Amino acid sequence: MTQFESKFTPHTDSVKQSGRPLLISLVNNLCQRVEKVHVVCFEKSPDYLKDFINTEFYQRLVFHDGSTDVLGWESAENLSVDTDLVKHLSNRSGHHANNNVAIVIDSLSPMMLHRQAPYTCQALSRLTSAKIQEAEVEQVVCLLHRDLHDDHSIVLLNHLATTIVKVTPPKLGHFHVACNTLHKRLSGKVIRIDEHFNLDEQYCIQDVTEVKNVDTSTVAMETKQSDPTANLTFNLTLTDKEKEARSQVKLPYTYDVNREDNSTNFGEGKIFYQPDDADDFDEEDPDDDLDI
Repeated sequence: MTQFESKFTPHTDSVKQSGRPLLISLVNNLCQRVEKVHVVCFEKSPDYLKDFINTEFYQRLVFHDGSTDVLGWESAENLSVDTDLVKHLSNRSGHHANNNVAIVIDSLSPMMLHRQAPYTCQALSRLTSAKIQEAEVEQVVCLLHRDLHDDHSIVLLNHLATTIVKVTPPKLGHFHVACNTLHKRLSGKVIRIDEHFNLDEQYCIQDVTEVKNVDTSTVAMETKQSDPTANLTFNLTLTDKEKEARSQVKLPYTYDVNREDNSTNFGEGKIFYQPDDADDFDEEDPDDDLDI
């Protein structure tokens, strides 16, 4: 799977294809790149995710359980959708200040469902630009169930990101997962990649294959386009024999030394055209030199 440098990368999935296996794979990948990975759990408990993460990365993980009291009804001290994430993460120790950290949110849908989309986008914006105990946040990755949200909320979230990953069912049967990645460069260029891949028992990505999309609408337009001269009562095209006969016809305005002019009418003027060597005369289009 192609990786882009991006501060905020949302992964959206649906009931047809879950994005959680890919999220677990990204957690394992981030543990090899940064000193600490903060995992914010709003949907599943930390114990559930630990069963799928490589045990050698446990020392690099810091879990934050928000699944037990996601709305903060039991205690205001618990992690909930109303919690200031920057303040909450900064109060947890376990990493050095001179190393970068990464933040993974197992599901952003609870926050988007119980709070307005602008609030969620503002919280994520603060999270990407904040420092967690003086450590720079290298990347924020989150999972979102796009079936649960309207298009307006998803557009607002995508506007905040420079890399957007859409998890979809694979088009080819021998692959487990497919994803459409959209990356927006600072220059304004947009890169779109459609990839299929498999996940092994350790949730490592393998067999990555890029699928080229074919514009079927263009192909259909080209195949259905009819010949405009097919149903005419007269013929607009010429055969090779007809073209040769036409080329031998002497036009009345061209000069021919062999032409016999039997006109004896004095005072009658005639104009003949004799092409020069530099003239680009085309019988198919005599007015080609005119700017029309």
